Amino acid sequence: MIVSNIEPLIHRKGIRQFVKFCIVGATSFTIDFGISFCLTFPFHMWWVLAKTISFSLAVTNGFFLNQRWTFKAVGHRSHHEQYAMFFGTNIVGLIINLTIMKSVFFFTTHQWHGQHPKQSVFIAATLCATAIVMFWNFFASKHWTFKKPVA
Repeated sequence: MIVSNIEPLIHRKGIRQFVKFCIVGATSFTIDFGISFCLTFPFHMWWVLAKTISFSLAVTNGFFLNQRWTFKAVGHRSHHEQYAMFFGTNIVGLIINLTIMKSVFFFTTHQWHGQHPKQSVFIAATLCATAIVMFWNFFASKHWTFKKPVA
């Protein structure tokens, strides 16, 4: 019988953090998608503006939950400094997200300007962008925003 010394994946700190990050991300996604969808369709707001508004609310939710639960990083830096770092890395994520969404819109309409996306395309673009940006946000949070500073 071969005995493995490899600890189960779930016991690895990085894996546990990623799972927690995804749970927090699901709550932030719900806020982001719900608000951006409502602003874009029932209220006919430009999708980029709607996404920017929803992003701002969702990122604040993500910051508090990730700081306290996922990375247990309360006290590593000042609260304002950590929030600014988190918001900054998430701005990069928002830019990547909007670029991916715009690309999906282009591939479905073959137009760069003037289109109001169909609901189904908006949903598909959002899911695609979220799946990709999640990895950027996790690594930036883990290795920069919530990393304990070296004294």
